[in-house]
Amino acid sequence: MSLDLELIKDFREESETLIDELEEITDQLEDSDREETTAALLKEFSQKIDRIMGAAKNLQLMAPDHKGLAFLATITEMCKTIGYQAAALKRNHLVPIFAGFWAETLEVMREILAAIESPESTKKVVDARSEMLQKRLTWLAEKVAPESAEEKEKVIKLLKKL
Repeated sequence: MSLDLELIKDFREESETLIDELEEITDQLEDSDREETTAALLKEFSQKIDRIMGAAKNLQLMAPDHKGLAFLATITEMCKTIGYQAAALKRNHLVPIFAGFWAETLEVMREILAAIESPESTKKVVDARSEMLQKRLTWLAEKVAPESAEEKEKVIKLLKKL
């Protein structure tokens, strides 16, 4: 099934607006040194990226072979999960690392969104960038790995989707 180009355009525009907001949050995270502020910003980041994740997953149902949508759905889910875990674990010393990783991830997401109308073009971006992001995500996930085996398995499954 092919996607309606108007739906894709709306998704791209809304996601780009959310990415602008997410970039502001990452800038604030880099400068934040108060635990309460940092936890709130991590949660806000997770909530906003969840909106992109939900839309990408819904569109992916209509185009399951669209590698760009699959990548966006997975990377946003991973960022959301790590954000909530980092807020809960209160590992403020890692926040600048999260902010740097997220800034780079948002850049890759922009590249994918710029080509989202073309499954072939997004596949090229995903193929070029996913290995590097997966390595960084693996390291980051280990730093905020949840205590339960079930949650660790969830993180590993998400990484394998990239």
